[in-house]
Amino acid sequence: MSKTYKIAILQDKPGLGIRDDYHKLLEEYPPDILALPEYYFVRPDEKNVIDSTVRHDDIKAEIRNISEQYNCLLIGGTVVVDEKGKLYNRSYLCNNGSFLGHFDKIHPYDNGGRGQIQPGHDYKVFDYDGLKIGVLICADVLYPNSFRNIRGLRPDLIFIPTTSPYRENEPKSEKFERDKKIYGEGALAANSILFKIGASGQITRHKLQGRSLIAFPGEVIWRIEPENEDKSALVISECSFDPDNPSFKIQVFHL
Repeated sequence: MSKTYKIAILQDKPGLGIRDDYHKLLEEYPPDILALPEYYFVRPDEKNVIDSTVRHDDIKAEIRNISEQYNCLLIGGTVVVDEKGKLYNRSYLCNNGSFLGHFDKIHPYDNGGRGQIQPGHDYKVFDYDGLKIGVLICADVLYPNSFRNIRGLRPDLIFIPTTSPYRENEPKSEKFERDKKIYGEGALAANSILFKIGASGQITRHKLQGRSLIAFPGEVIWRIEPENEDKSALVISECSFDPDNPSFKIQVFHL
């Protein structure tokens, strides 16, 4: 697997859509893969993530449109979906307007969904241009079995849409140690490369910390630095996954 891929992750406030300045950058540096944060489509005026369920079809159409617009594989953040009265936190994967499938969060938290969101059941990978793409969502990474279970599907890359609460005055050392334990060790357990996509700003009136990162097995190789964790960012990486000589070239754009 020696091909080079351009992978973009968008750390931004939920509910704004892709802003003009980021749109121009994505046109200038067209990605093969674009990944969005958890609950990316939840609007600022919605009291909780469940409120967005009524807009599911419109959100899914927007996911299709974004993937067509940039002619890319879109990891469409997450959207709450109602299936026969049961709610799931779902990430859709859409390649240039064609849906490859979806992954439902297996370990939902009793937070904005007030305990109503049901756990998903299956770990999955999706085939894309010679890669096997896995998805985990936010709190899934807090359970080491998530990485061990998905390892059996042999993912090359795992994308992790996330919303994380802002932690006031947390020392850098604690942040870095937590990242290494969760994501460095998680990448090792899954034998895969991880892309964490964080949301910034606020969601349902709760302040968020972005802290997007990329992890190789055993180590975090790149992260949004703590002083920028509450800011929006477009991260564009050119990635060669040659097992003998993997390489990353990373550009970060802040609004």
